[in-house]
Amino acid sequence: MGTDVSSSSSTRAASGDGFGAAKSGAVDGIAAWPLARPTYASLEAAAQGEAARWNVPGVSVAVLHDGVIEKYATGVTSIVTRQPMTTDTISQIGSISKVFATTVAMQLVDEGLLDLDVPITRYVPELPLADAEARANLTMRHLLSHSGGFEGDRFLDYGRGDNATTLSMLAMDTLKQWFQPGELFSYCNVAFYLVALVIERITGEVAEDVVQKRLFDPLKLESATYFAEDAITWPHAIGHYLRDREKGFEIARPYSFPRQVNLCGNIVATAEHLIRFAQMHINDGELDGERILSAESARLMRTPYIDAGAEYRTYGQGWCIWDYPDFKTVEHGGATMGFRAHLTTIPEKGFAIATLTNADSGSSAMQDLEEWAFDHYLGVARPKPDATTRSKKELDSFTGIFSRHDTRITITREGDQLQVTSIDISEKTGEEEDGLAFSLVPIKPSKANRFRVPEGQALGMVVDFPDLPTQDHPDRLLVRIGGRLAERFGANDGEAIPDGKAKNGKKSGKRSGKSKK
Repeated sequence: MGTDVSSSSSTRAASGDGFGAAKSGAVDGIAAWPLARPTYASLEAAAQGEAARWNVPGVSVAVLHDGVIEKYATGVTSIVTRQPMTTDTISQIGSISKVFATTVAMQLVDEGLLDLDVPITRYVPELPLADAEARANLTMRHLLSHSGGFEGDRFLDYGRGDNATTLSMLAMDTLKQWFQPGELFSYCNVAFYLVALVIERITGEVAEDVVQKRLFDPLKLESATYFAEDAITWPHAIGHYLRDREKGFEIARPYSFPRQVNLCGNIVATAEHLIRFAQMHINDGELDGERILSAESARLMRTPYIDAGAEYRTYGQGWCIWDYPDFKTVEHGGATMGFRAHLTTIPEKGFAIATLTNADSGSSAMQDLEEWAFDHYLGVARPKPDATTRSKKELDSFTGIFSRHDTRITITREGDQLQVTSIDISEKTGEEEDGLAFSLVPIKPSKANRFRVPEGQALGMVVDFPDLPTQDHPDRLLVRIGGRLAERFGANDGEAIPDGKAKNGKKSGKRSGKSKK
C-alpha cells in the first residue's frame, strides 16, 4: 500500500472462504493457487481471490469510478461465529479516523473558530510539554501534519469517561521531544488526542458528538460509530491475528483502543461509508448538494505541507499524499486490533477505493486489490522505487541498536542488505515480545539514505535515516520505521555489526509479532 506495505512472495495460505491451511497441487483440474496476482475480470473476483491468496477471514471493498459506487464483500466476520461479511458489515477503520477529525477541525477553521497557525496553548493553556520551546511554538497545523516533534505512540488507558482526552493531555510532559515543531515528519497518534481536546474546548461538546453531528449525520453514515457498545448493534466484524501460520488465527482482544484514541483511530464503519466521505473530499467539500466543508479547506487538506520520508510522499493536513509523475493519490491507512483498512483517492480522476479487512494479514490483500483496481479502472500503476547499491562501509554506518520508549531495534548487515529485528516493549508493564523483522535494500537516491523492504509482511515499506543532528549530539543517528523515530545508542564509533551478528555475538533471527497501530 502507498503507506507502508506491498505484496509479498512469502508463503500464502488459501481456502474457499479466505482462511485455513493451503494445499499444494491441483484441485478438480484447477491449477495450484497463484503466487502472483491474477488479472481479475471483476471487483467480485478480485476481492474473493485476494482474500484467499492472503489468508484473510473477511474483506469488504468499495470503489468510486465515473460517479458510480461498486461494492463487494467476501468471507466471514469472525472465525468463531462464521457470520458472513457483507457490504453492510462495519469494521474498524483505524487511523483513517484522523482524516475525519481533521475535516472537523477544518470546519472550525471555516467558521473562524480555529486558527491553524497560533500556538495550541491558546486553546489548551495548561498543556505540558517536556520542551518549553516546542510548547511555545506548537500549532494545530503541526498536529494535523504529524510534525509536532513529540513522541507519538501512547496507548495507556485513561478511562472511558468524557475527560479521557484531558487526562491524556496532562501527561504529555512525559513524552520525548524528538525535534522542534515543523522540522520533520514523525507519525503521531498522540497529536490527535490533543486535536480532539481542542475540538471539545472550542465547541463545548464531547468530540465524538461533534463528529456525529458534523460528518456522520450529514453524510448519512448511519451505522458509523466510535463505541463498541454501539457497534455490536449492527453487523460487525471482529479482528484477528495470524501470529503463527501453523496455529492459525486467534481473535484479537481487546476489541479496541482506549477512549482517548477515538478521534485518532477508533471509528467503526463500512467501506461504502469511506467512499461517501472520500466523494465529499473529491467534490471539494460537497456531497448530494450539501456543503460539508469549504472548497478551500478541502484543497488545503490535500496540499503537501511536509516531506514524509519517501520519494513522492508528503503529508498535508490529515491526508498522506503521493505525488507521482503521472497522477497523485490522497490517502490514509489504518491498523488496529486485528484490523487493516485503507482509503485511497485520486481526486483528479474522481476515483476512490476503500478496503476493510479483519486480520493483520489483510495489508497485502489490500495492496494487491488496490493495484488491480488502479489497472482495471484507470490503467495506471504506482511507480516502484529503483534499487541501488551501497558499499559495505556505508551499510555498516547504519547498523547498531536503536531505541524508543516502546521498541528496541537491532540493525545489522548481511551482505549487501540490512537486517532489522525488533522487540516491542509494553509501556504499561515493561513486558517484551518479539516484533517485526525484515530485510532492507537501498533505493535511489542514495543521498536520501532510504531503504525498502523487499519481501515479507512489511514488503514495500520505506525506511529512512533522517539527518537531524543536535548541538549536544552532532553524530546523532535516527531511523524512521513506519513513520516512528528511534535513536541509536551512542555514535557506533564506526563499529559495524556485519553479517547478521548482534553485539553479543549471537545470530539475529527473524521474528514476527502483532503490528501496532
